[in-house]
Amino acid sequence: MTADDWPCDAYGPDGREFGALCFVADAGERVCGSLEECRQVVTAERQRVFRLIQEQAAAGDPVAAYLLSEFTVAEQLLGGGDRSEEGGQDG
Repeated sequence: MTADDWPCDAYGPDGREFGALCFVADAGERVCGSLEECRQVVTAERQRVFRLIQEQAAAGDPVAAYLLSEFTVAEQLLGGGDRSEEGGQDG
């Protein structure tokens, strides 16, 4: 793997097969300049989406409440799998 041939933290290694190189770019393109930057961008997006789900669930949205029951930490979103906040694995 070359320095610029790392899997996106959101899509993982299988995403490359479909042109999903970068969560914040168009298919086949990459915006993040490094794996570390990718992880920072995806972590921020996971947290943003999780906060939105929490807010909507608190406002009584049944779909958001269901999502909150399925995704109990932000790190489970966007390709995070079953990772916990402290025990995540690198993709």
